[in-house]
Amino acid sequence: MLSYDVFTQAFLDKITEYEFPHDDVQKASMVDRYMKRAITHFKNICLYDLSTTADDNVREFDVEIAPEDVDELAEIISEGMVVQWIQPYANRTDVLQNVMNTRDFTTYSPANMLTALRAAYVEAKQKYDYSCREYSYRHGNLTDLHT
Repeated sequence: MLSYDVFTQAFLDKITEYEFPHDDVQKASMVDRYMKRAITHFKNICLYDLSTTADDNVREFDVEIAPEDVDELAEIISEGMVVQWIQPYANRTDVLQNVMNTRDFTTYSPANMLTALRAAYVEAKQKYDYSCREYSYRHGNLTDLHT
């Protein structure tokens, strides 16, 4: 059994979020959604079935994971969680840029902060995708590509 908290803690160590709900149950629910979306992206590569073995009642996965693999999985999935966390903020950038004219989108505008946020999202997504690819190279069976 592997606790959701392994991924939650790895994720929370990577971010600073002041707008999370103060209620632990609501916070866990929000973070668990990020985790599940990250796992969905990673499930075809991962050696372990984390998508169908999740038990939300006890917040654990009913799968045996080799101890040496836990840290690697936590790192990859928590990177995916960062992507999921940033994505709603980054999506606002596109909407804001489309409704603002060029004069409004100046160096002193809050829109620049959104542009930086969008860049952070792209960087986080690239890092997550790279981690998934590296994992697949290290753990995948390349002979499956020729079947």
